[in-house]
Amino acid sequence: MFADIKKLFSYRELLVSLTRKELKVKYRGSVLGFFWSLLNPVLTMLVYSFVFSILSRGGVKEFAIFLICALLPFNFLSNSVNYGTGSIISNSNLVNKIYFPREILPLSIVFSNLVNYLFELVALFIVLAFMGYKFYLFLYILPVLIFIQFFLVVGMTLLVSALNVFFRDIQHLITIVMMVWFFGTPIIYPLSMVPERFQPLLKFINPMTIYAAYYRNIFYYVKYPEGAGFPSAVETIAALGITLLIFFIGYFVFKKLEYRFAEEI
Repeated sequence: MFADIKKLFSYRELLVSLTRKELKVKYRGSVLGFFWSLLNPVLTMLVYSFVFSILSRGGVKEFAIFLICALLPFNFLSNSVNYGTGSIISNSNLVNKIYFPREILPLSIVFSNLVNYLFELVALFIVLAFMGYKFYLFLYILPVLIFIQFFLVVGMTLLVSALNVFFRDIQHLITIVMMVWFFGTPIIYPLSMVPERFQPLLKFINPMTIYAAYYRNIFYYVKYPEGAGFPSAVETIAALGITLLIFFIGYFVFKKLEYRFAEEI
C-alpha cells in the first residue's frame, strides 16, 4: 500500500489535472460557475425552510439548519459514489492507451466533490454566523471529521468503480443503495425519533449516523443544546472501524481487479 501511495504522489499532477477537469465539466456553460457551490446550500435551506414552515418538523427548531448540517456531508458521500461508479468505464480511452495508477480516476471524482463540499461549508458558515450560531466553538473538530469521512468516501468509490467494470448493473444498483443509506441515516429526522431497539443498529452499522451526529453537534446544537451530546467513545471507535474496513476492502478489491480493466472495457 505504501508503494502505491508513493506512486500516486508521483502522478499527483495527473490527479490534479483530472480533478480540475471534473470541476470544469460540472460547471461548463454555467454563468455563475463555482458560485453554485456557495448558492446550493443557501437555496436548499430556503426551500426547506419554506416547505417545513407548512409541514410538521417533528418539533425540531429551525429545521432547515438541522437538516443541512447532516445533508451536506452525506451529499459529499453520495455524489462521489454515484459519479465515481462509472469513472473507469467513462475514461476507457485513457485506460487503454497510457499507463497510470487507475485509482486516480475515481479519486479525481472524490477530490472534485471534496472541493465542492468545502465551498458549501463556507456558505454554511456564513448563514450560521448570520443566524447567531456559535459554530466556531467546536470548529477544531471539523478537519478531523472531514479527514476520517474522506476514507469512507474513497473506500466506497474505489469499490463500486472497480466492480462496475465487471458488473454494469452496479451503476443502477448503487442509486438504490445510496437512497436506502440516506433514509437509514438520521438526516431528515433526529435519531430520537427512531425506536430505541433500532438505534444501536443505526449507530454501530452505519458510520454516517455517527458522523451526522458530530456535524450537528458542531453546527446546530451549539444554539439548541436540548438534543446535544457528542457520540460516545465506543460509538466513535465503531464508526472509525467500519470506515477503515470499507476503505481497505475498497482498496484491495480495486487493486485486485485493476490489471483486468483494460480487457473488460
